[in-house]
Amino acid sequence: MKKLIALLLPVFCATLSCRQETEQPSLSDETLARIMADLYVAEAATNGLGGYEKDSLTHAYYEQVFEIHGVTKNEYEKNVRLISQNELHIGEVADSAIAILKMMNDE
Repeated sequence: MKKLIALLLPVFCATLSCRQETEQPSLSDETLARIMADLYVAEAATNGLGGYEKDSLTHAYYEQVFEIHGVTKNEYEKNVRLISQNELHIGEVADSAIAILKMMNDE
């Protein structure tokens, strides 16, 4: 029985890890980049504040960003975790967010 468990455990773990790898993000790279850019702006807007005031205003700004984009915080975080498994992919999305911020700055 112990040998059977020892043989099946790696197969079970491999099956779980394969299933996790095949899960795809539900948000497009463009949407993720726009959300990242907006969250950066929200964070910058509260840069000079401190304490409770900063925390509550940052929370309100984040909620607004997610509402504008029609996603939940959990959905956004899950998508970021999924694309973070590939360093090149997360780098491309971050570069897109930076490009969006530069366009905002030029306007």
